[in-house]
Amino acid sequence: MNKILITLSGTHGSGKSTNAGKCYYLLNKAGYRFSYLRHQDLLDPFGFIVRRAARILHTSAEELEKLTPTRVLWSLYLLYIYYPILLAGIGIRKLLGYSTVCDRYVYDLIVAFRDNDMSVPSESLLLRLIPRPNASFVMDAPEQRILADRPEHTAEFIRKEKWLYLKLADDFNLTKINTGDSPSIVWDKITAQVRTALGEGPPLKHIPVQAVIQT
Repeated sequence: MNKILITLSGTHGSGKSTNAGKCYYLLNKAGYRFSYLRHQDLLDPFGFIVRRAARILHTSAEELEKLTPTRVLWSLYLLYIYYPILLAGIGIRKLLGYSTVCDRYVYDLIVAFRDNDMSVPSESLLLRLIPRPNASFVMDAPEQRILADRPEHTAEFIRKEKWLYLKLADDFNLTKINTGDSPSIVWDKITAQVRTALGEGPPLKHIPVQAVIQT
């Protein structure tokens, strides 16, 4: 059986982390061997340093990230720390016989930078180096639902982020999933892509309807 990489990306409040966790659980329940990777954990160490430095310098992290020294440091971090850890983490899982469900991926990193009107440092090189997912999903949800679940964000912020993710899905040919649809429709769309990527494997149809991903 193929050992594959599945990634779930998407706007704040779209249910990407919830769906990633339940996708991992349901695929294992269906007889596959999947591990779980939280992509944000690979970025948090340097992100913490940037936020702390911004606080000390009495500026915002967004403004600090626009400065050339910070972008150089981001490049070094992504190429010499983030990339090796990501590659090793996925590779070791494959050696142990596991496929991987990844909560967020480099696509979310791209959106995060573009949301601040920048590009990811060393983006072109990074995209050539990182493992290419076998199935990638961009989760979207109705704006009102996102605003209700995430009142800390403005409507303008959510609209811009939704636009960036939809453009990203088109640019990288990622599968769009509207979590405003019923759980069974969401699960069927994910299942179709996963089964294609896996090739031969146990069917997923025996998963009961009440167990499919909730949004």
